[in-house]
Amino acid sequence: MVAAAVDLVGGVPAVARLCGVSRQSVYSWIREWRVERLTDALKLSQASGIPMEKFAGQTLGSKPPPKKI
Repeated sequence: MVAAAVDLVGGVPAVARLCGVSRQSVYSWIREWRVERLTDALKLSQASGIPMEKFAGQTLGSKPPPKKI
């Protein structure tokens, strides 16, 4: 869901500027399926219209995303 939000906002560079982080950080969020800091999740949520709960990553009792080889 993080990747979809990033696309909606205008791509990795736009999200990096919006949140005041490096592009590498945004790529890490996409790869890990979650946004670490609450403030960044909130900014991404407001800009994309996707609920920030979708950026939390793995929830209790759920299976982790499949590993890419």
